[in-house]
Amino acid sequence: MSLVLQIFLIICVLAFIGVIIRYLVLKKLNLKYTLVWLLAAVFMLTIAIFPQIITWLTKLVGIQVASNAVFFFAILFLFLIVLTLTAIVSHMNNRVYRLTQMQALLEKRVRELETKLEEQNKK
Repeated sequence: MSLVLQIFLIICVLAFIGVIIRYLVLKKLNLKYTLVWLLAAVFMLTIAIFPQIITWLTKLVGIQVASNAVFFFAILFLFLIVLTLTAIVSHMNNRVYRLTQMQALLEKRVRELETKLEEQNKK
């Protein structure tokens, strides 16, 4: 890897970390979701600073070409992100379902109490 490319990648990763931290400060991202992105950024920064890690990982996994290893690990990371987001959406879907049921029960109870109150006022 050339020094120019390495410096460019380091600058890009640092900018990415800056964006993540800004979103966290502006409360556009929750901390628990930001941690996955920060972990990925730290990994990318480590790879940008020490590109020999990719060569070592390529040999460890048994992949022939280092660029294929980069794509392989990128795809694994994307699967991790999709799995995390799917879990979050499933959890939120369950919460919305329960909240809808609770809201319906509360509305029914209010209607019943209003009916009782009207009956008492008629007497």
